[in-house]
Formats: sequence, C-alpha cells, structure tokens
Amino acid sequence: MRPVGLLLLLLAASPAQSPPPTFEELSTRAQAAYEGNHPQEAADLYSRAVKLRPDWTEGWWALGMIEYERDRYPECRDALTRMLELDASAAPGWALLGLCEFRTKQYDAAFQHLKKAHMLVPVTEPGGPLLDMADYHLALLLTEQGAFELAEEILMRVARKVHANPEMMFASGLPALRMAILPSDVPANQHDVVAMAGKAFWDLATKTPEEADADFTALVRKYPKVPNVHYFYGTYLAARHPEQCAPQFREELSITPDNVPARVQLTLEYNLEGKLDEALRLAREAVALSPDSVGAQLALAKTLRTQGNNKGALAALLAAARLDPVSPVIRLYLMNVYRDLDRIEDMQREKAEYDRLKAEQANWP
Repeated sequence: MRPVGLLLLLLAASPAQSPPPTFEELSTRAQAAYEGNHPQEAADLYSRAVKLRPDWTEGWWALGMIEYERDRYPECRDALTRMLELDASAAPGWALLGLCEFRTKQYDAAFQHLKKAHMLVPVTEPGGPLLDMADYHLALLLTEQGAFELAEEILMRVARKVHANPEMMFASGLPALRMAILPSDVPANQHDVVAMAGKAFWDLATKTPEEADADFTALVRKYPKVPNVHYFYGTYLAARHPEQCAPQFREELSITPDNVPARVQLTLEYNLEGKLDEALRLAREAVALSPDSVGAQLALAKTLRTQGNNKGALAALLAAARLDPVSPVIRLYLMNVYRDLDRIEDMQREKAEYDRLKAEQANWP
C-alpha cells in the first residue's frame, strides 16, 4: 500500500473531534454550576464564556460575585472593572468593587467607588442588602476621614433598613464620639464606651424614644469624663429637647476645652436664644482654634448675619466656600447674602453654581 493511502485510512479510522462549546453552552453550564454551589467550576466556565463574548456584562458581574464570595478580592476587582467599563451606571457593580478595595485596604479607591454607588441610587429607593453593606463601609471611611456628620446620616439610613446588626451598631459609636478610626483600631479600654454610644445611636433609628433616652442616660452616667460623650448627648437633646442641650455642650467644654464642635453647637443655640454677644465670642474662638473648620466659619457667618453684619458674614462664607467648594448649601447662603448686599450679578452666579452642584449631588447627604 502506498504511504498516502495508509495515511488516509488512519485518518478515516480516527474519531471525529467534537467542536468547542458555544457561548450559550458555557453560560448555561456556568449558571448551573453556580446555582449548584460549585464555585470553582462556575468561575472557570464564566471565564471561558467572557473570553468568547467580552461584552457580556452579566458574565463579568457573575464572575466578580463568585470571586468576592471566595475572598479572592483582586480577581473580583478585575472582573468588576471590566463590567463597569461596559456599564458605568450599575450601582451594584460600583458597590461590590468598593467592597473589594476595602478588603484589600485600598481605601482611597474604595471611598470613591462606594460613594459613586451611593450617588447612583436615589434616597427613595430601597437599594437592597448589597448597597446597604456598601453604605456601611462608606460611613466607616467617612468616619476615618473625620466627616462624622455625613457618616452619621448614612448610618442612620442603614440602621432603619437593617435593624439588627451588632457589628454596624458598634461602629456607629465611632462617629458619635468623633473618633476618626476604623472599628478594628478601637483600643481595648475604649471598647465599652464605643459600644454604648453605638447602641444609643442605633436605638435612635430603630427603637422607641424612651429606649434611646435610657441609653443616653446610661452612657453619660457611666462615662461622664470621656471626650465627646456630653457632646453626643447634647446633639441628641438639641434635636429633641433644645432647651436642655446647652448645659451638655458647656460640660463638654469643661472636659475638652479646645472642643470646636461644642463651641459651634453652643453658638447656634445662643443665636436661637438671642444671646448674640456670647454667640459671637464662641464663634470667633472656634475659628481661632480651627480656621479650617467649615462648621466654625458657618457659625460665625450665621451670628454676624443675625447681628446685621452682612459684610462680615460674607467674608466667613467665602472662607467656608474655599474649604468646601462643592457644598450646595454654602452657595445658597452666599446667594442670600449677595442679595441683601444688592450684588445681583454675584447672586446670580452663586445661584447657577448652587443649581449645578445640587444636580450633581442629588443623592448625597
């Protein structure tokens, strides 16, 4: 037999090779593997499927979820980055990406992506457990940055949706006591006071007023000399029993004499009570102690404006705007002062800036 004929016979006798699986087959098998609790197999199948169809957003999302659940955070991050290149409006994608980065201690990137997820979801929408967890971690990073009031506002919303969560409850004590650290960094000798403050904060959102009152009474009784305990209690009273809040802020100043937020709160209270000379003294002290405090500059502006000193108020508001150029509220205050000073062109400029910033930050506290 000729060699060529032998080769043809061998080829004919060999079994035919099966074609490679199609995208549809891989995606179906991947979903079945995930639902059957076979994460490694599912990850392999999703990886093969997205290679065949790189624009498959759902595949990248599923791959990211699987890797997150397996604590493979760099792989999760890479999959979600590809997903978000395809759909930048996907709030869950930004949320999970931010959580991955938080786990790998890439806190700057995590903050930006968790904030983006938050701003993509209107306050009136429920969001769901993933976005609640993302908001919780966003609040942790805001606390570490010293943005305590923002952190508290976000945590209050989370508490009303999540209700029972001991980890979140404990962490809420940090912005309440103005401690710019993560929960994992709380010293052992401060664990109890943070836990009690966290319970008081959490119960404000989830329990009856009587239970919250009892929490605050217990906190102040047990830790009367811990910094910011009286300040925290004072802010609670200012919102519910304003006639009782000033003594708490004064007590805070006796414990922490350089406390700027306590001075700011007393300034606002004295404005309401008509004690303008005392309010002005405290506001100027707050600015002198912390020139970079937006709250101190705004308290000074409010006091000067109440006294009819619009030019002085304008100077304080411009200082606040330099410190926080993206705040719509400060632009609104500037607009009102310019109106009273009959500076119409400046008023219109601030009105346009207010409208722009308000639209950009529609879902930001």
